Amino acid sequence: MQESVELMEQEFYNKKMYFSYSSLNKLIWNPQVFYQMYVLGMKEERVESHLVQGKIIHVLLLEEDKFNDLFIVSPTSLPTGNLRTVVDRVFNHYKELSRNGDPREKLEEFDKAILDVMADMNYHQSLKTDQQRLDKILTAEAFNYWRFLQMKQDKTIIDADTLKFCQSAVEIIKTNQQVCNLLGMNTTEFDSKQVINEEQIQLDLGNKVYGLKGIIDNIVIDYDNKVIYINDIKTTSKDLKDFPESIEYYSYWMQAVIYMMLVTKEHIDLIQSGFTARFHFVVIDRAFQSYAFPVTEKTMNSWLDRFNAILEKAEWHYHNKNYELPYEFAQGLVVL
Repeated sequence: MQESVELMEQEFYNKKMYFSYSSLNKLIWNPQVFYQMYVLGMKEERVESHLVQGKIIHVLLLEEDKFNDLFIVSPTSLPTGNLRTVVDRVFNHYKELSRNGDPREKLEEFDKAILDVMADMNYHQSLKTDQQRLDKILTAEAFNYWRFLQMKQDKTIIDADTLKFCQSAVEIIKTNQQVCNLLGMNTTEFDSKQVINEEQIQLDLGNKVYGLKGIIDNIVIDYDNKVIYINDIKTTSKDLKDFPESIEYYSYWMQAVIYMMLVTKEHIDLIQSGFTARFHFVVIDRAFQSYAFPVTEKTMNSWLDRFNAILEKAEWHYHNKNYELPYEFAQGLVVL
C-alpha cells in the first residue's frame, strides 16, 4: 500500500501542476482534502441538488445546444431496490467487457452475469430454477432501465421537475436586459463584439514549477469600446444582498483574480493595444433575481495583493510536500 501511495505521489510531482480556483482553495483551507483528491487522485463526485441546478441554468443560459451532451432527463419511473442493484452491477460488467471488444448489447445476453449477481446478493435464491430467477429480472422495467443506462453514458441524470424549474429560472433571467447585454446574448453578426463561452486557459507563472488554469464562463470582447468583459456566473440559495459575504466565505475573490490573470494573458495583444479588462460576478439568487456585480480596479488590485500571499502559502505546501495542516497551523502561527 505504501509503495502505491509513493508511486501516486511521484506521478503527481512528475507533471506540472496547474492550480484551478477549486484546487488552490482546497490546498489553502484543507490540505488533506487536496492531497486525497489531487495527489492521490481520489476525486469526489459532487451531486448536491443546488450545484446541479446551477450547472443546468448555466448551460441553458449560455450554451443551450450542449444541454443534451451533458444531461439526460430520467424516465418518469426508475426501478428501485434489488432489481436496480442487479441491473446496475450487470451494466458495470457490460461496460468493462465492451471496452475489451465484447459485442453484446442486450441485458438478456448477460444471463450468467445476472445469475452470479443474484447469487452474490442471495436474491431470489429460494426459487428452484435459473430461468425462474432470470424471469424476476428480465422485465419491461429492467429493459427500459438498461436502455436508459446505455444512453446516459457520462451525462448527469436530472428529473423533469428539475429541468422545468431551471427553464423557468432562465426565462426570468432573460428579462434582465442589463445582464443579457453584458453576457453578449443579444449580439448579432453586425455588432463589433466577440462572445466566448467556456474558454479553457492555462498560464505559466515565470520560472515557477506550477501554473494556473481555469474555464471562464463568459468573455465578451467589445472592439468599439476596447473593453474585455470577464463574466463569472454564480447561482446562490441566498439573496442578492448577501453575495458580498459569499465572496469572502467561498473565496470567490480568488477566482476573480485567477480569471483576470488568465484572460489578460490569453488576450495580451488586445491589452497591449489599449483594451481594458472588466470583471463581473453575474449572480442569480433564490428568487431568480439577477444582478451583475462589477469589480472595480481598486478592489481587484487589493485582491491581487492577497492572492500573491496565497500563492506563497500554496508554494510552501507544494514544495515541502506537507499537506497535514493549513499553512498557519503548520507554522505554529495560530495563537489564542
